[in-house]
Amino acid sequence: MKKYTQTILTLLMIGLAVATGTLLVSVWLLPPPEHTAVIAMLNEDMEAGPYPTNVTQYSNISLNIEVYNYLGVVQYFYVRTKLANQTTMANATTPSSASIILQSDRILAHGERWVIPIELNMTTTGTNFRLTFELWHYNPSQDDIIWVRNQRGEGLWVHLPLNVTGP
Repeated sequence: MKKYTQTILTLLMIGLAVATGTLLVSVWLLPPPEHTAVIAMLNEDMEAGPYPTNVTQYSNISLNIEVYNYLGVVQYFYVRTKLANQTTMANATTPSSASIILQSDRILAHGERWVIPIELNMTTTGTNFRLTFELWHYNPSQDDIIWVRNQRGEGLWVHLPLNVTGP
């Protein structure tokens, strides 16, 4: 019986050593966390859709924009709201050339979340608009406000396709 107990204890110790070693190696080999910021659009109920895409002139649009700071340091963020069309639309490398119709700003600590309630009254009629929300931040080394980009160099923005018809 004593030999049986020793064998079981030996196997348990070997198993524990292998499990601990595997855990330590996997932690050492994990890639470093990706430093990024996040911008997301939610509807007025704080859900990912449905969104108001067909509205009448002079009606209100209610949305929420969320920003998360995972850049590893405190950041001064700006969310720039623009009403773009097909020729002024943002893409992965270029922000929208449309005029800023609303700007919100806030300083966020690493890991902090910011919710921006958006209430807009649509006065311009038209089709194929893009209500665009771009994420910008202050860069002290350049002493300038620059478009936040992800690890691939793509600018961070969300948009809402929108048609506005007459009353």
